[in-house]
Amino acid sequence: VLIIGLGVVTQTVTLAAVLVSTRHTVEARAAEQLRSGGAFAEQLIRFRAAQLANGVAVLAADFGFREAVASGDAPTILSAARNNAQRIGADVVLLLDTHGRVLASTAPSAADGAGALASLLGDVLGERDRPLFRVLGENSYQFFLAPVRTPEIIAWVAMGFVADDSLAQRVRDLVGAQVAIVTHGDGGTLLVASTLPPSERRAAFNAALSLPAAGADPAHPGGLSRIARLGETEYLSYARPLDSRGAAVDVILLKPLQEVLAPYRDLRDSMLLIDGIALILAALIGAVLGRSATRPIGELVQAARRIEKGQYETAVSVSGGEEFESLAATFNAMQSNIAAREADITYHAHHDPLTQLPNRSLLKRSLERLLGGSAREPGAALLLIELRNLRAINASLGHQVGDEVLREAARRLKHNTAAHDTVARLGETQFLVLAPGCSAERALLYAEQLLAVVRSGFHLAEVSLDLRLACGVCLFPAHGASADELLQRVQVALEDADEARARVVMYRPGRDAEHRRRLTLITDLGGAIEQDRLTLVYQPKVTMATRRVKSLEALVRWTHPELGPVSPGEFVPLAESTGGSRRLTNWVLAAAIRQMGEWRRMGLELDLAVNLSAPDILDSDLGDAILALLRQHRVESSSLLLEITESAVMRDAQLAVRNMQLLRIAGVRFSIDDFGTGHSSLSQLSTLPVDELKIDRSFISEAASGSVTIVTSTIELGHRMGLKVVAEGVEDPAAWNLLRRLGCDFAQGYLISPPMPAAEVPAFIQQANQLLPASDSTLLQLRALEELAGRSGR
Repeated sequence: VLIIGLGVVTQTVTLAAVLVSTRHTVEARAAEQLRSGGAFAEQLIRFRAAQLANGVAVLAADFGFREAVASGDAPTILSAARNNAQRIGADVVLLLDTHGRVLASTAPSAADGAGALASLLGDVLGERDRPLFRVLGENSYQFFLAPVRTPEIIAWVAMGFVADDSLAQRVRDLVGAQVAIVTHGDGGTLLVASTLPPSERRAAFNAALSLPAAGADPAHPGGLSRIARLGETEYLSYARPLDSRGAAVDVILLKPLQEVLAPYRDLRDSMLLIDGIALILAALIGAVLGRSATRPIGELVQAARRIEKGQYETAVSVSGGEEFESLAATFNAMQSNIAAREADITYHAHHDPLTQLPNRSLLKRSLERLLGGSAREPGAALLLIELRNLRAINASLGHQVGDEVLREAARRLKHNTAAHDTVARLGETQFLVLAPGCSAERALLYAEQLLAVVRSGFHLAEVSLDLRLACGVCLFPAHGASADELLQRVQVALEDADEARARVVMYRPGRDAEHRRRLTLITDLGGAIEQDRLTLVYQPKVTMATRRVKSLEALVRWTHPELGPVSPGEFVPLAESTGGSRRLTNWVLAAAIRQMGEWRRMGLELDLAVNLSAPDILDSDLGDAILALLRQHRVESSSLLLEITESAVMRDAQLAVRNMQLLRIAGVRFSIDDFGTGHSSLSQLSTLPVDELKIDRSFISEAASGSVTIVTSTIELGHRMGLKVVAEGVEDPAAWNLLRRLGCDFAQGYLISPPMPAAEVPAFIQQANQLLPASDSTLLQLRALEELAGRSGR
């Protein structure tokens, strides 16, 4: 069938090419005939020019005619002129003086063409063997001129034929085609003589308007052939410019296209009939041959559709030749391979490749099946177990050991759970146990037992590993009715276990809102930093010895568009836990140092303390960034104080000291924030390049209520180490008096002033440095502090 189809296509293309070529040949032959007819028409014009030349010569040589011209005998002139014109059939005879004025004419309208007749004398000097055409009135004439001599030239005699429809008729009789003779007169006028029917003459005139003047197309000096539509009829036309003098003349020969293409149509119809018969025969043969292959192909198509639907059980069996049997065997092998491959793909799509346990997708499907079952009364427990220190094992012992840890943990969980329980790997470090029919009391005990089984006696790679495990527990239906809800809440329970540093934690209702708030803050904090929606406020510190304010602490604030003001104690730890603390620190440092530059330009020289997050001091790039900001805003490095916590330094004391020393050399100072709440030793503290200790606010509040030992020892320790001591959280007069008595260097707290916007700082500094130094007694100082804090006015 394919071969027959190719043959049909080849035959059709060949037929189309032959027909196109034949049509072009027929049109070219007709155009050549019209070109020959154009040559005949030009020969006829030249013959008429020879007739005119003979007639004019005889008339100009006649003695009686010359005598009449010399004497001005008009009747004799006209009589002789008419006799000679009748002899050769001329239409007009003119007698012109030597200036081109008409002396006598057989045409009454000759006087109207005085200008054209005067120019005839200019054409006498041209090539006399070329026909001469002029337009007189509404007609075009072919002229020939001869001088009248006595013996000098006393006049010129011109004899002419009119170029009208009779001339076009003679040309048509000669060449066998319709004729239009177009004369291009002065001023763009056209005169058309034609053999065309009256209905097509107007169209011929419009077509003549689009023709160039005779001989104006150098690409076709012998004439131009083209298809033209005149009225309702299409013609093959040939326009031949005559080689003439005077007015330009084109002879247009036209032959109806229907008549030109008649031989082509006969051939086309015959060939189409033959081709049609051949196509019908090919179709019949193809149908007969194709029917033998239709049935086995249909069976193979049905088999392919079964395979497409995933039905691989039925073997393919077809009738037919050896080729079809071979194809059926190939189909059977293909569907067997597809079935095996799909089973393998399905298994790997629902199982973890490392532990071969069900993955999240299969677990969720099992959980949905359990929740949708008819026996829902016993309920179920979800136990989400996390290997907290797996990343540390990967970093220290390599991922190969980490993979072995996961495989061994999976094996232990699988062998120590009930047969109807499902153990799945949910994430990189998480396993989930789905225990149907497990109560709340048993679930907590079950979780403790599983953690103990996984943790105990763990030896890999000749190393005894101490796995740190945590488990979150939630119950169905107490904590949720859908798979997504239960998986979310067991994750919340696991995060609660991380925060509480507990091994096993049961989900507590109401934690979803806190979890969503936490996720919202984590998500939106990055946008707030990028879009500059954070703000800084500044809390003054009073130098206790001079009672002057020359330093402040910058504190970051964030007002969430939906949740309202968010405490730094909430969003800063979130930034640290999600790796965003450096972005937050960069923003705070840039805003704080920029503000210091603005105050400096106002003439306000202030020291500013900025808190660093725990991971920042371990970042080697932080120092370069800080120094670049100081240079950019032209701020003295000694005016910047960086506050860090004890716990942040103790994460990697050696790296922290190196980074601090680089900034310390440049003049930046450091303060240990919340001193006394960490776990650093005095020996470690003595190695740190710090300038100041900041006593945590909890000790100040306790000291005000009577416990002064820690505050006293901290101040004494700081002074013995050569450090300044700052007390934060000073909120009542008792704390102020205590710090004065103990010799504390700086005091900071709401007793002095709450944190304020940058715009209020200059006025506060001015007022504070006027009131406090002038207050010698304790009573006056407290009154000044009350006024500064705005307690009387706010």
